[in-house]
Amino acid sequence: MRVQIDGAAGGFAPGRSGSLTTGPWSRDADDRPTALSAAVLLDNTLAKSVHAAAPDLDWIVTTELQLNFTRPLPVDGTVLDAWTQATSVDGLGGASRGTLLDAEGTEYAHATGWFQAVAENSEEALDHYERQAALPLGPETESPFPALLGLRVAEPRREERPAVTEDFRPGVDFGALDVLKNPHGATHGGALSMMAGLAAQQALPDRTGYDLQSLQVRFLRPASGAIATWTRVRHAGRSLRIVEVELFSGEHRATAAGQRGEGAGVGHRNETKPFVQATATFRTAR
Repeated sequence: MRVQIDGAAGGFAPGRSGSLTTGPWSRDADDRPTALSAAVLLDNTLAKSVHAAAPDLDWIVTTELQLNFTRPLPVDGTVLDAWTQATSVDGLGGASRGTLLDAEGTEYAHATGWFQAVAENSEEALDHYERQAALPLGPETESPFPALLGLRVAEPRREERPAVTEDFRPGVDFGALDVLKNPHGATHGGALSMMAGLAAQQALPDRTGYDLQSLQVRFLRPASGAIATWTRVRHAGRSLRIVEVELFSGEHRATAAGQRGEGAGVGHRNETKPFVQATATFRTAR
């Protein structure tokens, strides 16, 4: 995602804590510009601000991330800066907020994050993370972000309005990629947020007429390996769409389907606990 993480301001003072260079990775599965690729930067920089305000919190994980998008990102190599600050900290964790801006002060996103203190990380997981971060950026990284997340199948676009559903339905799947692991050895919260946003988008057959307005992500437990999604359309108005998403183990869904002789995209959502629950809101595209 061409993310650079800097040091955050000490205490509760706001400061520039990182940057994102836009490019093809700022496009979605329909090749449209999107702000969703900023999730990795915002997750990291919000956590940095909590660390700066409470240095004794050696290790923290994200428990909730709220992203509000004011406009899609440019895809022309523009550098966007994250300005973040801690809003509260205690011995159990803390919260922070931030804004994503370009050099002229145009706002692209606002974010709030909640973080929880956890036990010290394993040296093996940290070493793997640092080795992955040091790898050079090859031509395969010059791709829309769904490919970088290991998106397996995107449904063909249809033009009808989506049906509001009472139950969750199988959504898109993502492959297991080592490059998506965080220093704890689990899948990065920013990557999970992008998966949730993309799965919600793919649940809308007429999605090219709508932009992602906000995404609220709740991290229930560490995620790893392949990821399966389940989606439910809660509202499908002419100007506003609301989609709920849950992320599960992809291996579990494939195993459950195989035992029943069903397709790879079939399984029972209630047979395992989700990693993530999220709610996405879309508005009519400009």
